[in-house]
Amino acid sequence: MIAFEIAGLPLYMVAVCTLLALIGSSVQGSLGFGLGMLTSPIFAMIDHSFVPVAMMLAVMPLTFGVAFRDRKFIDASGFKWAILGRFPGVFIGIVALRAMNKDALAYSVATSVTIAVIISIITTKRGQVVPTNATTLTSAGFASGFMGTVTSIGGPPMALVYKDGDPRTVRATLAAFFSIGVVITVTGFILSGEIGRHEIALTLVILPGVIAGLPVSSLLGNRMSPEIMRPLILAICALSAGLLFLQTAL
Repeated sequence: MIAFEIAGLPLYMVAVCTLLALIGSSVQGSLGFGLGMLTSPIFAMIDHSFVPVAMMLAVMPLTFGVAFRDRKFIDASGFKWAILGRFPGVFIGIVALRAMNKDALAYSVATSVTIAVIISIITTKRGQVVPTNATTLTSAGFASGFMGTVTSIGGPPMALVYKDGDPRTVRATLAAFFSIGVVITVTGFILSGEIGRHEIALTLVILPGVIAGLPVSSLLGNRMSPEIMRPLILAICALSAGLLFLQTAL
């Protein structure tokens, strides 16, 4: 009996990957982030080549789609400062990928996300709000660029800075940021020779699920309130850190 495979994966695993991509895409289209955070650790367990290249390629139509759909809610000033930080973050991330142990990088990213979530919970309980100014947004953009390049999980820094904002502004601004950011990162991958035929094949495996998540997120996002969004952001950030720890340990 002949076993059919796509990109080296049996058909049942292709279906699993498509479903995971659909779920992650629906979350990201609703919150502005979440696809990489929820699915990258699981995809990496299935095939290491999913992360970070295939994930970055597949997410492009989603980020552009959400940014265009919610464009009138984009925080232009915050977007500008965040992108300014993204450039050096991507560059240092690519250098780190080539020079450092990938497990050590993953552990450091997971630890940083965990610490950031704990600090955010403490400040929230105290009634404190993280200011969205040039310093915090540039720093978040830098951290997001670095983390997204080495692990495909670049959402936490930006999401935690914006978590107290209007859900529409959060979603639109993060989508715009990641739209430009992913182009920067993919360009870096092309120049460094990181994209091969297998990575492209894996991208095509999850792309249908990613695209299908956009209309689903339109339905979910309209029902999102600040009271729902804040704990969701913290929960997803914490979950992503846990999954990254688990993925690296296994």
